[in-house]
Amino acid sequence: MTGVFVLYPLWWVLGITPFVFAGAGLVCLTLMSLRGRVGLPPFWVWWASFLAWSLLSVLMVDSGGRLVGFVQRWSEMLGVGLVALYLYNAPELATRRRLMRAMTTMLGWLTVGGWLGMLLPYGRIRTPALAVLPRSIASNDYVVELLSPRFAEVQDPWGASEAFVRPAAPFPYTNGWGNTFVLVTLLLAALAVHAGRRTRRLLGLLWLLALPPAMATLNRGILVGLGCAGLYVGLRQARHIRPRHWARLAAAVTVVGVAVLASGAADRLSERTSTSTTTQDRAALYAETFQRTLASPLLGWGAPRPSRTLPVSAGTQGELWYLMFSHGFVGLTLFVGALVSLVFVTWRVRDLESTLLHAVPIALGVMMIFYGIDGLQLTIAFCCALLLLPRPTEQLPPPSVAENP
Repeated sequence: MTGVFVLYPLWWVLGITPFVFAGAGLVCLTLMSLRGRVGLPPFWVWWASFLAWSLLSVLMVDSGGRLVGFVQRWSEMLGVGLVALYLYNAPELATRRRLMRAMTTMLGWLTVGGWLGMLLPYGRIRTPALAVLPRSIASNDYVVELLSPRFAEVQDPWGASEAFVRPAAPFPYTNGWGNTFVLVTLLLAALAVHAGRRTRRLLGLLWLLALPPAMATLNRGILVGLGCAGLYVGLRQARHIRPRHWARLAAAVTVVGVAVLASGAADRLSERTSTSTTTQDRAALYAETFQRTLASPLLGWGAPRPSRTLPVSAGTQGELWYLMFSHGFVGLTLFVGALVSLVFVTWRVRDLESTLLHAVPIALGVMMIFYGIDGLQLTIAFCCALLLLPRPTEQLPPPSVAENP
């Protein structure tokens, strides 16, 4: 967790974030082979089935560039699964306290990256990883977006009063920033329930600093993700939340609402919606993606391909549509089955902290309709589920005196 989350900006600057989870998975696989006995979490059957089926989709890849993208995405998903498997078998390492530290640092990096995108919107870094790649691979648009990340997405549609500067760093796209912000916020809110006053003050300061970049992203998905998670937590904890907790929540919502109105973010979001065709384009792209998947319903097409009507690719603008187009309806079903399994095997939560943790994979499932999912976000969801599951070493009886040398 330290290597992945705390050192994330280092991997971003080096241009190796697309390969971090594949590398972390390899490390975890080595450690588990040395450890010996390995238990399997309840959702592992679904996840292993998804990995096996999605690998078959490589048969549908039709170009070298798309093969590079396929290998990167599939190896990342494999790495995430191995990391989750390792953490499941190492409860003494994957503790709430360590996760709190790692996620607090990650929120700090999100804040720094968000402000970097606001202050230097046209900034971009050329990473060492891109410099050493062959020209045939380095010229691929998807590779460039990953290995030469920009600080912000700058959009200037016709009719807008000024360009929309949407922070993205340290991610290739603004939606990745927004998706991670929602998940990290929920996870830290859960772990802060029983944290000390000093930790809560630090988190409050970080959230206040992260609020301007979050508003600048103009991501409606942030509101949808936090809103659905908040509604879920409220319904499950309505009988247990004390009046003072409701008061604090109301105060926090009021502060955020006033900040959004005072900053003009609501007006900018309304302007972006009215001056761009993002909603209509997404609807048309989703319809095309579904229709083209019908031509290859089992294995999909291996990777996104250019749209026939829009300047984007079918199988993008949401993980659900990527899975459907790239791995067919079977691959999509297995992936969704893994997420649903995460939710159901940890369903019996009672306290506020556990309910907030349980809300993370639910929020991820909602946001995958319009957001992509990478290894970082999926690992966060797996970590939350693992904190709610009894681990193998926790289930073993203590050794007897005779077994103790």
